[in-house]
Amino acid sequence: MLRLTTIIFLLFTIWGCEKDSIYPDFNPNAEMVFPVEADANGYYHVPLNWTGEYYPYFNLKVNADNTPEWAHYNDMSVVTGEFDTDTYFVLGDSVAFTIPLYSPYLGLQTYEGFPIPIRDTIVYLDQFAGTIVPIVQNDTRIYFTEEGERLTSTRIVGPFPPELIGDTISIYMKIKWDIGDILEKDHYVEKFIVE
Repeated sequence: MLRLTTIIFLLFTIWGCEKDSIYPDFNPNAEMVFPVEADANGYYHVPLNWTGEYYPYFNLKVNADNTPEWAHYNDMSVVTGEFDTDTYFVLGDSVAFTIPLYSPYLGLQTYEGFPIPIRDTIVYLDQFAGTIVPIVQNDTRIYFTEEGERLTSTRIVGPFPPELIGDTISIYMKIKWDIGDILEKDHYVEKFIVE
């Protein structure tokens, strides 16, 4: 009977302990780098080109600390990032794209041998009407590559429909460092104003 109570006590002791990181000395950090500096209130005013053929967007650079060499897989760090936002918009029924049309046998070609389109056609994608689109892609993660001592990656932010001009948008970021167990930090939040 003594052995059974000792085993039960040990099991509760093991399961009752809170799991800390197995590597407490590793405390990495990450940052979102906007193409402009923040104002005095910490908001970014990203200038967008509203005169183009498509809705504007911009590239958000992301930097993260590298993992120690002992945590590399095949001599590489495994660090990923996930994003979310508080702003979405709904697609209308006029989503379209242009398809170039070629004449494969009689058409003109560039000096490199690439065909030159003779005309184009517009295809409307009304089957996507009503689709909710986030300002930052939130269903896939990014992977980082080494750039000097730090890791870097990019996430596209946008497209922005004109009805969002003047809105303040938040971007949330979660970074995961694989060091044998997963070290996760999700306190990264930046705000910008659509201009």
